[in-house]
Parts: sequence; structure tokens; C-alpha cells
Amino acid sequence: MNKSLSTRLMYSFMTVIVIVVVGITAGTSYLIADYFFKIKEDELAQKGHEMADTVEYFVTKDNNRYMLMRYLIAVDRLVGARIWLFDNDYNLLAASNIAADVDNAGKTPAGNSGKVGTDKPDVSVPADRIPAYVYTSRLAEEIKSGQVSRNVNKILKDIYRGESVRSQIYHPYFKQQVILVGVPYGDRLHPRGAILMAEPLSGFGGFLRSVYIFTIIVGLLAILLSLFMVRRLSQQVVKPLVSMKDATIAIAKGNYSRRVDVQGEDEVAELGNAINHLSTELSNYLGKLARMEKIRRDFVANVSHELRTPITIIRGYNDIVGDSLEGDDPNKRYCDLIGSETKRLERLVRGLLDISRLQSADKLKVSDTQPLPLAEIIRNVAEKLKVKAEPKHITLQLQLEENIEISGNGDQIVQLVLLLGDNAIKYSPEGSYVRYETKLQANGSLEMSVVDNGPGIPEEDLPFIFERFYKVDKSHAQSSSKGTGLGLAIAKEIVRMHGAQIEVFSQVGVGTRFVVTFPADSVIRQELQS
Repeated sequence: MNKSLSTRLMYSFMTVIVIVVVGITAGTSYLIADYFFKIKEDELAQKGHEMADTVEYFVTKDNNRYMLMRYLIAVDRLVGARIWLFDNDYNLLAASNIAADVDNAGKTPAGNSGKVGTDKPDVSVPADRIPAYVYTSRLAEEIKSGQVSRNVNKILKDIYRGESVRSQIYHPYFKQQVILVGVPYGDRLHPRGAILMAEPLSGFGGFLRSVYIFTIIVGLLAILLSLFMVRRLSQQVVKPLVSMKDATIAIAKGNYSRRVDVQGEDEVAELGNAINHLSTELSNYLGKLARMEKIRRDFVANVSHELRTPITIIRGYNDIVGDSLEGDDPNKRYCDLIGSETKRLERLVRGLLDISRLQSADKLKVSDTQPLPLAEIIRNVAEKLKVKAEPKHITLQLQLEENIEISGNGDQIVQLVLLLGDNAIKYSPEGSYVRYETKLQANGSLEMSVVDNGPGIPEEDLPFIFERFYKVDKSHAQSSSKGTGLGLAIAKEIVRMHGAQIEVFSQVGVGTRFVVTFPADSVIRQELQS
């Protein structure tokens, strides 16, 4: 289905806007996440380096692991990250998440016989009152057994080489992605161990979801607002184009007073001004042509009228001279030639006068028309044309609708039927036929056709055959008779005055068909009259 220009523009603009909104959302989310990760990684790395000296002190000079544990828990609560402390042999020394890493449930602590330990120590009591827990970290066992991801082992190896590591990995206990930062403690060239700090991304995931929801809401609002603005913009862009289209259609139909409403000074306005200028120039040019055509018609009419008298005198005197000559007098032949050419000039002048008179008249008035029995007119004309048809052995065929009349001028209709039939006979070969047909159409109009099986008219000549003095060379060369070239031009003017239409269909070597269509309002059925 074809879409209008405004619709296509709106779809194009909206597609671009949606792509931009989605791109901004994705880019903003990525930048926020990247910035957050970088800040968190820097924060954890800084805290890890700050912890390195304290951890080394506890590992090398103080064997009180509970104080170390309390220190890790305090830092955990401060930065919100789980902290693991490893020696340089992948052994877990301490962890801040003691509920997960200290397996003490249901066990009797060493040095405290007869009492069952609690799930996790109370780190708020003085250090000397904290029971001696035995660390059985499952994480340490998994590292030793190789069950932890290779990424953790690789991270620890990098730290043992004195490097600080920043990464995002899937934590086996948190069951989610975490930001993992590892720093060595002790001598940088020969680290004593590694400090790993892991912060879950669950909190940041909620923050990102909030960012996404906010961005989606803002994006939808932006799209709705853009839809309204783009619709207005596309209509503003297309509106002058629609005005130009309507103006050009009106100009093509002959309304040269139509103008385009031009606003602004952009390219569209320049196009509108160009169309208005074209309309003005066409109007002026056609006005000049109309004036020139009127001058030409008046000139032809005046000259033709003035020629009638001298031609009549020449013919009269020529007849007198010819009648006074004997049959064997050689001047007799010259008088006959003068008489023949004089008659041709009379026909030419008469044709020019006829076409000038018809062209100067408008459509027939009702008072100038009368009901005409078209079938009877065609039969009478056919009788007259037999004089021309019989010497060439041309058969005149009639297929006529009876009891149908048309409203028109009798003399002009007779002339129309005669001109079309005479033209068909003139250019038809010997032994052929010319057929008159009339047929009532379903819409009430009446078609009158004149058909021959002559040589036909070349396709390139068809648009010009109704012009004055135009002759088809091929047809004319094959005909021994000469015409003035005004017959079809006169026929076209008669058709115009009756509000009818004339068409021609021809195929070279097959024949030609002239079709005159009288409108339904000029067709009268006799049986309907009472």
C-alpha cells in the first residue's frame, strides 16, 4: 500500500528518534555502569592498600586471629565488601563473612570443654573473652581441591607476583557477579599473601534498573512529544507541496489564474514562486496565441471571402471562352484545365470559409437544433456517395439503429456524414468496402462509425490527421484523387459544436475506423415520444 509523503516523513523521523533514544539509553547506562565500577574498584583498591600494613602486622607479629577477624569485619562494615585474607600458598587465613566461612555449629571449641559453640562469635566482647574457633573454611578447601573458578586462581597468581588485580567474576557463594579487587601485602617483590575484596553487584543492579525505568519513561515521553512535533513538521513540509500539486493540476486543465500560497524563503518557497511564474508566463503566452489565432482566422476568412468573387468571374469567363471553341481547338484543353483548377480553388475557398465559420462559433444553442433521424440521413448520404464509390467498385454497407434521433443541426450532420464517407472512399482501394454503423451504448450515448479496409494510417500520423491541410503521404500517394486537406478538420469542428467526440483507430494494411460519439442528452428514442 502506498503511503503519503507526510506519513513516510513521520515514520522516518520517528525511526531516527527511537534509534537516538535507545542509543542514548544504552550509552548512558554503559557510561554509568563503567563509571560506577571504576569508582568502586578504585575505592576497594585504595582500602586494600591501606589494609596491607595492618594485615601484615597481624600475620607476622600478632598470632591473635580473632583480632584480625574483628578488624576484617570492621572494614567489611565500613566499605560493604567481603574480605578474604590468603597467605602466599593459597591458604585462607581469615574472612569477614564468618557466618559462611566459619563452620562452628554444634562443635565444642578448644579450651572450652562441655559447652557448645554458637553460630558465630560475638565480636563486640573483649578479644580475650572470644573463644578459640577452629577455621574450617569451605572456600579454602575448594581452592585446594581446584573446585573454585580458574579466574580466582589466576587472580591469586597475579597478586603473588606483586600486581594489583581488578575484575568482575561470578562468586560461588553469592551466586552473582561481584567486583573483585586484590592487592598483595608484605614485600611487593615477595608478597606474604593476598587481600581479596568482593562487593556484590545486586545493589548496583537495582540502581541500574531504576536508571532504565527512568530512561524508558523519559524516552516514551520524548517519543510521544516527538510524534506530535514530527506530525506537525511533516504536515508543514507537505502542505505547500500539496498546494503546488493542486495548482499544477489546475494549470494543466487550463486554469492559469491558480496560484500557490508561498510562505518563507526556502527551497520549497522558491519552487512555489517558480510555479506561479510559470502559470503567469503560460497565461500570457496562450493569450498571445489566442490573439494570433484570431488574427489568422480573420485573415483566412477575409481572404477566402474576397477570393470568391474573382474566382467566380474567372470561372464564368473561362466557361464562355471554352464554349466558343471548337472541339479540335488546342485551346479547348487549356480552358478545361483552367476550369478544373478553378473548381478546386472554389472547393478550397468554400472549405476555408466553412472551417472559419465553425471555429468562430461556440457550441450549438438549443434553438439551433432539431431532432434528426440519423439512420435516414446516412442512407441519403450513401445514395449520393454511390456516384464516387461505383467507379472504384467500392461497396457501401449500412448497419444502422432505427427509430433513434439525435439533436443537432441538420446541415452540419449531413456534412459530417458526407465528409467521413467521402474521405473513406477517397483513400480506399478498388473492390473494397466502406461501412456505416450506428450503435446505442449502455450509457445512453450513440456511436456512429465509418469503417473501411483501406491501407490504414501510420501510427505517427494519427495525432495530426484532424489538422488543416495535413495529409498522410502514404495514403495520398496511393490515391488518384486530390483533396484540400480540410475535410477532417471541418468534421472535428462539427463534432465539437454538437458536444460529441471523435476518435480514429487505424492499422496499416488492415483499415481505418472513425468513431463519433454523441452524448446521451442529445440522443432521442422515437418510441418514447407520444
